Amino acid sequence: MIRPVAVMVLVVLSFLNLATSVAAAGTTSLADEVSMSVVSAQNNSGGSPAELFDCLANVTRTYFDRRTVYMYFRQSETAGYSAVVDAFAMAVQSPKVIVPYSSFTTQDPSQQQTRGGVFVFLAEDMLYTQMLDAKQRSHFVAVWTKQMPMNNIRRTFRHFWDVGKQVNVIGLVRMDGGGVNAYTFRPFSNYGCNKLGRPFLLDRWVDGRFTVGADLFSSKPKTGNMLGCPLRCAGNEHPPDTVLRPGDGTPQQPPWTTSGVGGKVLEIVARHMNFTPVIMSPKGDMSEMYSWYYSAEVLDNITAMLYSEEADLAFGWYSYATHNSADTNTNTELARTTSIDCLGWAVPYRAGPPPQPWTNYVYEFDKIGWLFIGSMFVIVVGVFHFFRKLKKLHRVDSVLFFVYHTAIDQPLGVRPVWCSLRAFMVHWLWYCMVINVAYKASLGSFMTVPAHGAEFTRMEEILDSKLITMATPRSMHIMNATTATTRISRTFMKRLQLLPPTNFERIIDRLVVKRDIALFEVKRFMYYYSIPQAKRIKVKIPIRFLPGCLLRTHTTQFMFNGGSYLAEPVNAVLSTLFETGIVDHWITHLGSNKVLPLEKIRGRVLKLARLKEPFLFLFFSYAVASVVLVVEICWSARLHRRLLSWNVLQRTRLVRSPMAATDRN
Repeated sequence: MIRPVAVMVLVVLSFLNLATSVAAAGTTSLADEVSMSVVSAQNNSGGSPAELFDCLANVTRTYFDRRTVYMYFRQSETAGYSAVVDAFAMAVQSPKVIVPYSSFTTQDPSQQQTRGGVFVFLAEDMLYTQMLDAKQRSHFVAVWTKQMPMNNIRRTFRHFWDVGKQVNVIGLVRMDGGGVNAYTFRPFSNYGCNKLGRPFLLDRWVDGRFTVGADLFSSKPKTGNMLGCPLRCAGNEHPPDTVLRPGDGTPQQPPWTTSGVGGKVLEIVARHMNFTPVIMSPKGDMSEMYSWYYSAEVLDNITAMLYSEEADLAFGWYSYATHNSADTNTNTELARTTSIDCLGWAVPYRAGPPPQPWTNYVYEFDKIGWLFIGSMFVIVVGVFHFFRKLKKLHRVDSVLFFVYHTAIDQPLGVRPVWCSLRAFMVHWLWYCMVINVAYKASLGSFMTVPAHGAEFTRMEEILDSKLITMATPRSMHIMNATTATTRISRTFMKRLQLLPPTNFERIIDRLVVKRDIALFEVKRFMYYYSIPQAKRIKVKIPIRFLPGCLLRTHTTQFMFNGGSYLAEPVNAVLSTLFETGIVDHWITHLGSNKVLPLEKIRGRVLKLARLKEPFLFLFFSYAVASVVLVVEICWSARLHRRLLSWNVLQRTRLVRSPMAATDRN
């Protein structure tokens, strides 16, 4: 059953190939045009060799204008054949080398430049078999100076396909009725897989031009539709991007199943080109937990399988850094780059130098929290100094000592009299209690579990630490191939040690538990193997990744034998997947490939956001105390006026009483 994602991708590829499909549709009607051309050519008295060589001149000028064309012929002393050879040689105006078949060899160092070149030859000589060992991606133009049976043309094409899987082969056949037909072959046809059917007519040269104007060397007729033919695909395991797991060999479950980006891209390419992938793996029954150590040996085996044609293509994950190194087999080539691997450091959390003991008493609160605590202390000192009714606190040093005394939960020796002062004191003591409890709780956690060191942020800090720096053989290979000869790189390579062959999960466990190593590898690779440890300790990521990438290596999902006929169509599909962002989307979201933001698992500190309630309550209490203070001041002034008027009234009465008594007397 076709998955929805695969259907969407295939729809995108179908739209992008619309123009090619239209051209192919035009080709299907070529037979009618050829029939009309043949009828019009019947008026001619038979085609001349000049028309054939004019067609050859046009082909070499159109497709190989600036490339050297090697022209081969049979040595003969007959006058007729010599005239044909002269016309054959004069037809090509591009840079050319004219040599007999007997001089051709792909092993002679003087002929190295002919590999991957352009070869034009007279096919009826039947001596072209010497060129079948030429390097793939060479272009061959077979020339027949007279009309030949289709079976002879098919036999010539089959030689090139059977020996070297050459697909850039066309045949120019001079027709008896006039004109020149351009043929090619389709290795995957209705006759069967790898069974060439009738030669495929590409175009026809009539009256000095091609009637259709088709691309004679296009790979579309050869590999555009492979009719479900099986292709042997060797898999290179690279978790989490490509994971191979053995199956039971049934049709429902093939011998190998794949997951990750590599398998997904292979599925899309197979559906677009219409072939059936037969997955092979040189790793055998090796577990994915150990396959990382033997990746170099597996890659060598895959290269040997491609070279010996045991596999048609290789999929998985391949790095340009290791492929382009000096000791890599040059008989293989990689597909176009589609992604970039980020190689960096994974270290234990807070594995740097431990902090000084005194810092435990300071780092409970952040800077803003300490700033607010200090400002509250100053405000409270000012408020207590404002109340003159406390005769014991008239001096500033007494006020400071009193506020500090209350801040550390010590008994009080002063009894406030005013209600506003009592309200202020109650809220201040409640605030001090909350702050002290938070401080002691945080301090107790630091004292019970000593704080680790600082976080590493630069590679120099790792090299200066006591951590053992280790890397996988693959990363060591990349470092040896790409590292520059600088002081820090020499120090790095001198300290770097090779990991032993073991379960990679144990290495992650050592990194988390023993905290004595630092790993250098692809970050996605390390994160994939850290997932079991993260589940055990219930965190998102149990290890710390240094920000950034120390190295970035271009990677791709396919590798071919040098000059493979599959390289061009597969690269076309990869280009579409890359340009639309589908590969990047799969790398980030397919399976467990994404490294989560590190900020989500950092330790918590007592920030102001977690202490805002005590401060809000304190500010509210200050407001209440201020209102009470204003009310007390206003009420006391009013009460004082009443008492003063009452005292004046009483004194007046007392003064008047003796005077009244005197008057009576």
